[in-house]
This record gives sequence, C-alpha cells and structure tokens, in this order.
Amino acid sequence: MASLKTTRRWALARQDSARAAALAEALHVAPLVARIMVAHGIETAEEAERFLTPSLDRDWADPLIIPGMAEVADRVERAVRTGEVIAVFGDFDVDGITSTCLLTEALRELGAHVRPFIPRRFDEGYGLTEAALDRVVASCDPSLIVTVDNGIAAKQEVGYLRDRGIDLAVTDHHEPSDAVPRGIPLTDPKLAADGPSRELAGAGVALKLVQVLGARLGMPDLWKRYLEVAALGTVSDMMLLTPENRALVAEGIAQMRATARPGYIALASVSRVDLATITADALSFSLIPRLNAAGRMANPTLALDLLLERDPIEASRLAARLEETNQERRSIEAGLTEEALERVEETYTGGRVIVVGGEGWHEGVKGIVASRLVNRYHVPTLLFSIEDGVARGSGRSVGSVNLFDAVERCSDMLTRFGGHAGAVGVTLPAERLPELRARLDAVLSELPGEAFEDTGEIATTVDLAELDIETIEQVSLLEPFGQGNKVPLLAATGVTMVDRFCVGKAADHMRFTATDGVSSVPAIMFRVPDIEEVCACDSVVDLVFEAVAERWQGRVKPKLMVRDILRHTDEDAPARAGEGADALPMPEGADGDAGVDAAAPA
Repeated sequence: MASLKTTRRWALARQDSARAAALAEALHVAPLVARIMVAHGIETAEEAERFLTPSLDRDWADPLIIPGMAEVADRVERAVRTGEVIAVFGDFDVDGITSTCLLTEALRELGAHVRPFIPRRFDEGYGLTEAALDRVVASCDPSLIVTVDNGIAAKQEVGYLRDRGIDLAVTDHHEPSDAVPRGIPLTDPKLAADGPSRELAGAGVALKLVQVLGARLGMPDLWKRYLEVAALGTVSDMMLLTPENRALVAEGIAQMRATARPGYIALASVSRVDLATITADALSFSLIPRLNAAGRMANPTLALDLLLERDPIEASRLAARLEETNQERRSIEAGLTEEALERVEETYTGGRVIVVGGEGWHEGVKGIVASRLVNRYHVPTLLFSIEDGVARGSGRSVGSVNLFDAVERCSDMLTRFGGHAGAVGVTLPAERLPELRARLDAVLSELPGEAFEDTGEIATTVDLAELDIETIEQVSLLEPFGQGNKVPLLAATGVTMVDRFCVGKAADHMRFTATDGVSSVPAIMFRVPDIEEVCACDSVVDLVFEAVAERWQGRVKPKLMVRDILRHTDEDAPARAGEGADALPMPEGADGDAGVDAAAPA
C-alpha cells in the first residue's frame, strides 16, 4: 500500500486456544474475551475471576505500610486538633489538582482550617518555589504546609520555611533523588523498594492519608467519599494498573457514574459525555484534557475551583470558562504545531534527535506539540520556548529510547533538568541549543535502530463475524483499561476496504466498510497520512483496530476504530513494521508529561 512508512512494529501476543476455550467455558464469556485474557497473561479461572472483579476490600493495602505515612498523619492530626491553619500545596496537572481537592475537602470535613494552593506554571514554576511559598504565606500565614503530588525534591525549601516558623509535611509519589528533604514528616510509596502501593498516583497517596486521618478522628469511612476524585488523578497520570490501582479506578468510576458532584456534572456537560457510562479510557479524551488546560493556560485554580464547587449554577459557569480555556489551548497548540513543523522542515536533515525552539513559544503546550513531532518524525524531540536568552523545553521520546538518560549525559551544559525515560524537562542558555542537539545526537547514535521503533501488541486475530454487539460489549468486562491493561487491539487479515470516503474538516480521516467476503463492519481511521493514496487503495489488507459498540439515534452497531493498515501477507497476523498510518495520537492532555517541567530539578 502506498502510504506513510512508520516505525510501528506489531506483534501478536501469546496465543493458547486450549486455555482460552477452558476460560470461556468456566466463565461463560465469549471466546474472543477469553483469548484476550490469555493474551494478558491470565491462565486460570481463579486468576480471571480476580481480574474481572477488582475490589478495594481485597486489594486496598494498609496505608501505614507506606514509609513515613504515620509521621505525616501525626503532624496533620495535631494541626487539626489544635486548630492550626493548614495550607495544602499541589501541582498544576490533573493528579495535583485532584490530590489538592480531595485532601482539602477531607480536612474541612474533619474540622480543619485549610486553604488549597496550586503553583502558577509561568511565574512560579513547578513545586515549592520561593515565589509560590511567598504567595502561600502572604495569603493565609499557615503554620503547616502539606504537599500533595510534589515535595520529594524540596530539600532547600525546608530551611526557607523553617526560618519563617512554618512546618512542612510532604506527600508525593515521584522517584526520590538526592534532594529528598530531611528531618520532616515525609511519605512516598517509592521510598520502599517494592510493595502493593508503590505505583499510586499523588491522588492515591493523598487518599491513603485521608484514610488514616479519618480513622483517628472519628470518620473511618470518610476516604471512600473521594474514590471518584482519586480515580481521576490516577487515570490522568497514566499510572500502572496494579491490583490496588485497578480496584481504585474501577470503584472510583462506579462512584463517578452516579456522582452528585456539581463540578463533574458541569464538566461532563460541556465535554458532551455521559457520566452514567463513562470509562477510564473516555476520561482521557474528555474531562482530563479540559482540566489540564487550566494549568497549561496559566490558571490552574480554575480547575481546582470547579472540582471544589458545590453550587450547580456556579459550577456550570466555571465549566464554561474551562471549556473556553481548552478551546484557546487547542488553538494555540495548532498554531505552534504548524510553526514548529515549518521550523523542523527548514532545519532537520536527519539524525537521531530533533531540537527546535522559538521566541515566545507557549510554555503550556510544548509537551503536546513535541509529541506531535515525535509521531511524525519518529525520533526523540525537544521543543523549547526562548525568552531573555533562556531556553525552557519539554522533550518526548520514542520506542524504548531512555531520553532522561541521554539528557543526563549532557547535564554539564544544562541549568536544570528532570523527568523520566519517556519525557523530560530541560532548561539551558538558548545559545547552547545547537550544542545540545549535537551532543544528544551523538549519545543517541550509540543506540541500535530497533530502539527507535514503536512496538504495539495485538491481543488476538479475529474473523469479522465474531464482532457482534454482545461480544464487543463483553470486552468491557476487562475494564478499567490503562497502563498495564491496554485497550485490546485486534487484527483482521485478508480484508478489503470498500465504500471509502475522506471525511472531517481537513478531510484527513477515512471512513470505509471492512469486509472479508463473509461479514462486513463499518470502520474509521483518524488522521491518515497520505490519505488520498490510502483512500484509493483497492488491495487486500490487514487491519489493526479497536472494536467498539457505536450508539447513534437509539441504534447500536459494531464499528472498527482502525489504528493501522498493513499490506496483507500470507501470515496469520501482522508481526512486522507496517506501511500504514501513524499510531493513533495520544489523547489531548495525556501526553506523558505528568510531573515533568522545564523547571523541575534534576
């Protein structure tokens, strides 16, 4: 097929037809659902039952096994009992905002005097900066600041607060470094080498603290009111769905489907989603990007105010403002993407990395735009905003390339850097950007070409006749989907695409009907590169897709959400790099920059 070559490599997951048949019979599920469970590594009916019934009663671990949790709870409990003023200090991403929301609400329920704060990305930066702390002190003069979703690297700030007679208690979930504060109450599940809570989001850690405080202060079930808030933070931060996180997200979404929270209801309304049927996957395309937009566009308090609001009329007003902010974010993102693409086309001549920057490029959307460039060029990309000779950038990786390690090898020329394997934040003098590009290219040239290939897993192959509504809806039994339990992708081989049309405002989506000569199913693929050539293709192909049940005007029918179109081979399933469209872009607002900022310390 004449279309854009990608570095996507598809591989078929482990298949075991006998085991799948036994699971299907024991659990009374469709054979396709059983095959997907086997691909996920589930081998017995007992394992399957546990997987299909996530439970906090069974999987939620004792909060006090998290290092430092008891000490943090001691200090916060004393502040509640003695009427101290407490400031809850979060972060401007959705995990930080939800963490701040739930701890603030819970402390108020427990009778505390509490004020929430979110740092301002552009003039205060990430975390407990002196500028942010000065604002907190001037606003409420607290005797205790409790961090959520940040603080594990706040070593210097402890002394700054101590000089002002203010105590600091830290709750965080990021990897500890040499900058871990000493001599204060601090809890972080990653201080332990392992354990059931190690993959909690910041909101999950905050929820554990609420559980301990509620038990001590006469409200042992208080924490259960905030499952829907902690679940939103967990999904937004793309945390691994360990049994504990899976149970939290499952029960949190069940709570969300019947929520009375005015903020959720108003936000769902402007997002045009039905909370009664919301899923973890749908959150990433609806509520999360809108909440993230507030922090990206300089007003993270707007998102926090919406979540805390109890008046439906005011919540509707705040949600409308947030929707306007998100539309502004999308417009700025589109403009910056176009400008960055032009700059790359002018300057990029190949190599293992793209480093590009511009004066006045918007700080809040750099990570999203970097992800767009990675999708197009298939190499790690760092995109910088330059102001007063300083370049602040966000980087995104590709394949198995550890971008953090590569950046760390260039740390001698950097002012600050932070992040993880897939996403980094970097600050350096703008004049050194060409040097950074050359250094990173040399470092990344040491890696084999395979490291730059995106890999995707196909759960199983299917005949189109298997994709009836009952079977597709049974796949939802495997929810919640997320890290460690991806939406299952299927493959149909030897398919013809008929009734092909280019659709959408930019005519870059393709709608068609997939047929294998026996059955036919409607299909759509979004953002198809070289769409005119693909749309003219009469060849037999292999499709990689997600099967969904589409509801429209009271009718329900199967539909294929196509992720890739591959040349058909005589093999049973695609297991190679395909000549097809790019992998479906990452959801807006879920671009992997959780906890990453150019101002984040190394």
